[in-house]
Parts: sequence; C-alpha cells; structure tokens
Amino acid sequence: MTIKNKQFNKSILGALVLAATFGFASNAASAAEVIVLPGDPSWVSPSDENKGGGSSQITSTMPFNGNGSVEMTGDRTRLFGLNNPYSPSSNIGLLDAVRSLTFSWAIANGSIATLNPDYTPALRLHIFDGTSRSELIWEGVYNNTYGHTQQGTFYTSGQDDVFYRNVSGSGVTLSSGSQVNQSITSWAASSYYTDAAYVSAISIGVGSSAGAGYRAFADNVTLSIGGVATTYNFETAAAAVPEPGMLALLGLGALGLGLARRKQAK
Repeated sequence: MTIKNKQFNKSILGALVLAATFGFASNAASAAEVIVLPGDPSWVSPSDENKGGGSSQITSTMPFNGNGSVEMTGDRTRLFGLNNPYSPSSNIGLLDAVRSLTFSWAIANGSIATLNPDYTPALRLHIFDGTSRSELIWEGVYNNTYGHTQQGTFYTSGQDDVFYRNVSGSGVTLSSGSQVNQSITSWAASSYYTDAAYVSAISIGVGSSAGAGYRAFADNVTLSIGGVATTYNFETAAAAVPEPGMLALLGLGALGLGLARRKQAK
C-alpha cells in the first residue's frame, strides 16, 4: 500500500528516528558492550595454548554482531579474556556474584571434528579458591545441541545452561561416578566452592582432540557479574562514529515529529 500523505510520511520518519534513538539508549542502560579489536591486550591467545595447528584470532570470515568474530581452528586453542587464568592475583570478582556466562557460536561450513560432527567450541570460567584452580566449562554436548545444529549458523547459549567442572591436578568433578553438570549459580552455591572463590579470567576455545580440520567461530561473550552484564563483541575494526551532519539530521527528525504533532492538534 502506498501512502500519499507526505506529512504523514514525515511523521512516521520522525517517529522511527526517535524510536531508534530511545531504543539504543535503553539497551545501553541495561547492559554494557565492549568492542574487542585484534591486538587487544586483555584478550590473548598464548602460543603454548595452541596445539595441533590450533589458532584463535579475530577475523571477518564469519561476522556475527558487526564486522568480525573469533575464528578458532585446529586441534586445541584458547583465547583468554580479561586477565590471567593462571595467576592467583588475577581477580575479576567473587564467584558468588556471577549470574551467567554466555556466548554466540557457530561451526564453520566444511569443519571436520574427530569427536563429533556437532562438536562445539567451549566457554570457560576460570576460578581460584584458595590454592585450588578450576574451570567451569560449557560444551554443547551437555546442553542438547548435538543433532540440533547446522554448520554455518550462529547459536547462543542460555543463562541457565549447565557447565561441568575441571580441577587442576584432579580432573573432572564426579558424583557417584557420573560427571556433575549444573549452572554457574548452582556451582557457586554448592559445597564444591567456598564463599571466597573468585574468577580469574574467562576464555573461549576448542578442546583437545577436536582434530586439525576443526573450525568454529564465537562472538558476544557476555559475563553477568555483580549486577552488571558486559558483552564482549569481537570486531576487525572500530565502527564508524556518526558525522556531525548525521547527528544534525537526527535532531531535525525529532523536531519534525514535534511540529507535525502540533499541526495535527490544531
């Protein structure tokens, strides 16, 4: 249907401008977004964490939110974020304060995994509790992704998804011979951790034995801790800042909407 009323069209345009403006402001107030560019010192992939030809780097091969994502290849690779997972002095915040850790991921077209065709990247929360170092690990196999995914498609993990626990020197946490899988908040409230347990870092990567032909992507790693949810959006280049002329047009759109309403009221 074509609307011939030019004044009505201008009013709609102004309303869309305002809706977009206030929508962005609302999103910014509810959560923070941090743009992570190649070479960011707070996100590193040490060479000794990459084996079997593995690598983790920000590329534009398969962008998700913006112009980039983290491309992971090979048998094993890690990209550590925010701090050093092996240093007891690295303290992001108490485990009790963590509400969720999520991310968006995709298995690349043509990827070949030795473990399972639907093998997913892994998301990790690194923790110190006294001298004990452990990881809470998200993998798709324990979150009903196998048989429900397609290559070349991004999926997003949920805030109530389960993680398993791996303790340095002890291995995977078991109960009655079975692996314990539960949410981060359940782990924090359990007897496995004390109230003093804290997060040293987060990471994304590929588990050992995935195979040299494995390739996947990750983006929008979101850590909710202490009442603040921060999303780390991986980009190959910073987004362009609106020019003064564009800002002026936004202002004119809002002004036009106001004038249109006044005219209709008369």
